[in-house]
Amino acid sequence: MFPLLTALVEHRRELDALEAAWHDELAEYHRSDEWRAENYASSAAALASAGRMDSGVAHAHVKVALKLEKIPLVADAWRCGEISGRHATVIANAFTPARAAELSGIENRLVVVARMETPKVLGGVVGRFTDAIDGDGGASSEEARYQRRRYHGSRGLDDMYNVNALYDPESADIHEKAIKAELERDQRANDPRTMPQRRADAVTNLFRQSLNSGLVGTSRGAVPHVTYIVHLDGQTTEEAALINLLRTERQHHGRLSASTLERIQCDCDVTRIIMTGVSEILDVGRATRTVSAAQWKALVARDRHCQGKGCTQPPERCEAHHLWHWTDGGLTNIQNMKLYCWHCHREEHKHDVQPRAA
Repeated sequence: MFPLLTALVEHRRELDALEAAWHDELAEYHRSDEWRAENYASSAAALASAGRMDSGVAHAHVKVALKLEKIPLVADAWRCGEISGRHATVIANAFTPARAAELSGIENRLVVVARMETPKVLGGVVGRFTDAIDGDGGASSEEARYQRRRYHGSRGLDDMYNVNALYDPESADIHEKAIKAELERDQRANDPRTMPQRRADAVTNLFRQSLNSGLVGTSRGAVPHVTYIVHLDGQTTEEAALINLLRTERQHHGRLSASTLERIQCDCDVTRIIMTGVSEILDVGRATRTVSAAQWKALVARDRHCQGKGCTQPPERCEAHHLWHWTDGGLTNIQNMKLYCWHCHREEHKHDVQPRAA
């Protein structure tokens, strides 16, 4: 190896050895019961508080520290810097009372693998051994991974949202596929965003769409509905003429059949939108800061899609934008609003705060 790489690897070994020594000290602290005298519920709680770390991380450190006593060969290899903390954790997590005898018999073999391979490869080897020991085709290991799932979210001092999550393989596959699909859909020409930013936006888009579509939450306060659009110009009062103008909010996907319309009208809200010509909304409700369900339906009926330049994103990916900002005295009425997709809406507001030439 080149000198710089050799030095980096050697320093990494020294850090691994120091980390192992730190876990030895942590185990000693746990046995000392000093944390009880300091009125902590557990040694992990004391570590989390004094060490300014997440509770889950502190508990994981204590768990590994205590298991090192039961896997001495692994502990010695870690103390020498021959394996990393992640290698030791992989083996420690697999070491349960039910597997203790069998794993102790192959501990030396696991250390050899740990010295030669990455923690991920080691995890595969350990998994095959534990599956054989459990004798259930891997069901116990799978359930153990599933029970380790977690999601922690917290607001920082700057109101940014920090997420720490762990998902079982099946859930992880769903996350990866959903994010990948949204990344492809949300790809834009000359996109200035970094990939981490695009992934963050993709997750937000998926959550926003679930809320707006009514899959979770209240979907702008609206239940599934049918919208009757009545054009005043040239219309008679015959009921048949009104039925022929029946549309749904998702009109961009095509008209619904008569039988489908009859079915969904059995359990839905019906909203009246009065229009003159093809675009002027006459009456959908009073002015408020938040767009009402009726106003949203009217906006969709008029705009059909995002009104950003060259953008045709459908309504479920859009928001109502105040042309004259509400904070500046603008009203929440149809004439003062347009549909903008999430991206165009953000860009429009960014444009509005740009300094103007004198």
